[in-house]
Amino acid sequence: MIEAVGARTLWAMHPAALSDLLAQITIAAKLPDSIKGLAAMLQAGTAMTQAKGPADPIREGATLIVPVQGPLSPRGSYGGTSTERLTQIVLEAGDDSKVGAVILHLMSPGGLVFGNAEAGDAIFAVRAKKPIVGVASPYAFSACHWLGTQCSAFYASTSGEVGSVGVRGGHVDVSGFEDKIGMKTTLIASSPEKIAGHPYGPLSDEDREEMQADIDACNQTFVAAIARGRGIEASAVPGIHGEGRTFSAAKAAKAGITDGTMTLREAIAKYSSSRSRLDLMRRRAEVQGMAAAI
Repeated sequence: MIEAVGARTLWAMHPAALSDLLAQITIAAKLPDSIKGLAAMLQAGTAMTQAKGPADPIREGATLIVPVQGPLSPRGSYGGTSTERLTQIVLEAGDDSKVGAVILHLMSPGGLVFGNAEAGDAIFAVRAKKPIVGVASPYAFSACHWLGTQCSAFYASTSGEVGSVGVRGGHVDVSGFEDKIGMKTTLIASSPEKIAGHPYGPLSDEDREEMQADIDACNQTFVAAIARGRGIEASAVPGIHGEGRTFSAAKAAKAGITDGTMTLREAIAKYSSSRSRLDLMRRRAEVQGMAAAI
């Protein structure tokens, strides 16, 4: 099911990727019902042969590798990762004594703001129990950058890129288009607030101010999360992580945005090493010792 996108929807996503996604959504919304029905039938006919969404987590010894790929949204719409499912996987891995470390394979342009803070909070909570490492392979932008900064370590692959910090919304005024085709939409509502930001006329100053306030508040949450995850002051986040810019792996490492340059393969090798296994055996010994004392 595709999650609804409306005038009040807030995105934390790379601008180019978001433009492409919104164009696809807009085109799909304008298709006649008959064409939509045909497209649905074709999609159902190929569902058995096409993979949907990111791959499932895999184990490499005591290390759990979790793909975080494509657009991020609560239900995993648009062919990307479900932040609700990601939250569940991360929390379960944190409580699983057989998992010594978690590696998030980050390859996402970001996505909806909805659900992202919860996923970030889960990642940050688990890092108190065991290593949870984010690797931008090859990119982690916006909402995905948010998640990467919550990890106990955050890396970018050699040719990787991170950043695009910020939140955006938008408004489309279709009244000019309606005028050209001889169409006029009249909205009737119980109060002006019920139709605030509607697309059938220019955006009012009051609605613009409210949308800007929502975006600013959400961005503050974004910045606070980065500050918490990276152990810096919130006031330092814009100067280090930028306010929309992206950074190559080398520049990100030099600026302290990430903890260095490391490929996914190297991260798996490192956190599947004896150190990780030793930490796992130590936790098991502590659990057995507690059980023996009872």
